[in-house]
Parts: sequence; structure tokens; C-alpha cells
Amino acid sequence: MKTKIKGLEPVVAAVLLIVVAVIGAMLVYVWLTGYVTKATSQAESTATSERLKIEAASFTFYDNGSVRLTLYTRNIGGDAVKLRGLYVFRPGSLNALCSIGIPGFPTIDPGYYRAIYNINLDRCNIVRGNEYVIKVVTQKGTEFAITVTAT
Repeated sequence: MKTKIKGLEPVVAAVLLIVVAVIGAMLVYVWLTGYVTKATSQAESTATSERLKIEAASFTFYDNGSVRLTLYTRNIGGDAVKLRGLYVFRPGSLNALCSIGIPGFPTIDPGYYRAIYNINLDRCNIVRGNEYVIKVVTQKGTEFAITVTAT
């Protein structure tokens, strides 16, 4: 006497395949979500470790037509901030009037105040009475901005 061994019904097999596929997709989703969250939090912690407050900025106009900028800054973060350059914008504009390297790439240690003098803005076409946005960029690429009226 022979006994017949039957396989799973096609409907049950299809349901099992769907369940396995859904579980696999959930595992991949959980793994990717954890990876992306970890990478994002690392990037945020790097960016937020630099905290700089630009307390004031002033323009000095000379008789020969040259313009110099002085920045008054304070490091309120936990890491030293090394300034690389700055951009000058008109408020509401996305196009920079000019980009300038900050001479000597000054470093501001945590908790310290520092004035950066004589940044040459001759190429920027600064006009007395107009407002300008000064955006300072650090060595790590963090940006800090202040709006100043040229007087």
C-alpha cells in the first residue's frame, strides 16, 4: 500500500511567501533606519560642536575709497572655531557680492571673545547706508551670519 504525500496547497504557499517577504522588508527597513539615524546624528554633533556668536560688525570707510570690516565674535561652543572666510550679501539675495578669505585664519577658543580687524572689502562695492548680510564660514563649513548697516 502506497501513501501519497501531498505538498502544501498553492494558497498556503503563497501566504507563507508573502509573510516571509514582509518580515524581510521590515528587517531591512529597521536596519536602514538605524543606520541613517546614526549617520545624521553624527553629522549634527559635528556641526553643532562649533557655536560662534557674532556680537557686532562695523565698516570703516577711508578717504581713498577702501572699506574695512571689523568682526566682534565670541565662541559659545565647546570646540575651538577656526574662521576661513566670509561672504557679503544684500538682504534677501542668494548671490554673494563677494567672498573674502579672513587673513591669518584666526582661531577662537571656547568661551573667548575676539575682534577680527581690517578685513578688506574693497571688491564688494559696499555703499554707505545699505544693509548687508555678513556670513562667516569656519574650517568645518559651519556658517554664522549677521546683518549690518554700512554707516
